[in-house]
Amino acid sequence: MTKTDYFGLALAAGLMLAAGAAAPAFADAGGGCVGAGVITRIDGDPSGVNILRAGQKVTRPRVLEVVCAGDQVSAAGGAKVTLSIDGKGNVAVGSAPYMVAARTGSASVVGNAYRAVSDDVMPDMKRLPWDVRLKGGSGDFAFALPQMATGTQQLSPGPRALLLRVTGGAGPYSAVLTGPGGAMLGQAQGDGADLVFPTADLSPGRYHVVAKDGSGVTIAADFTVDDKAVMLPTTYDAISDSEVRAAAAACELARQQSATDALEAEEVLASAPSNGLDRGRVYDLIESYGAD
Repeated sequence: MTKTDYFGLALAAGLMLAAGAAAPAFADAGGGCVGAGVITRIDGDPSGVNILRAGQKVTRPRVLEVVCAGDQVSAAGGAKVTLSIDGKGNVAVGSAPYMVAARTGSASVVGNAYRAVSDDVMPDMKRLPWDVRLKGGSGDFAFALPQMATGTQQLSPGPRALLLRVTGGAGPYSAVLTGPGGAMLGQAQGDGADLVFPTADLSPGRYHVVAKDGSGVTIAADFTVDDKAVMLPTTYDAISDSEVRAAAAACELARQQSATDALEAEEVLASAPSNGLDRGRVYDLIESYGAD
């Protein structure tokens, strides 16, 4: 399409909208896929998930993959895929094909938000192994976020729950958090890799955490609570699913500033209301930025 053709098409679409007519399916900036939602969970063998788009299969679909108006989605071999469709909520898809309908909302605003997920988050998610990384039971005991070892991570101040993830070793796991001056602020424990301090009143200063696995191996790390809140990306604010919106913003924050804000990125997602997203896959992506 020439530049003249493109601007002519954009002008025609604008005239249709001004006249109260419905916008065409290709009204999004740049044309092509009109994002209508994302994959939030894949249960079973992910190779069984099929997305047929304009007669072509989407390669290795995964969590946070954008689905487009007109996509035909199905899952074979007993697998199931859950979609978060804009304006419609969660849709569980099995062997029966599901046709993705056009989304609600502004073509320019919502469309750009989904396009940013495809352009910024998906390329990195695609490079991760398709199988879920197993936490615990093997390998060296460590914090899942590699930058914890550098002591450069910063958090926003204020009261919040605090998530610290570990990998390797053997459960059960536990952790102790101390704040400026060495005062103990809380304890966390669990059988899995996610250790949560339910209440942590984080005032500015330097903090220390010690984690221990079931065999008695300990690891320690430090992080700093800043005197001002971390500024989050606003690119994805138009996405209706608050958990997906938080996941996309968290990934973008970690991608841009992994040396200092990857831990804050995980806290952003951890604090979002749960709506069925496979958060483990998103945490894996956030943690991968520090391992590259």
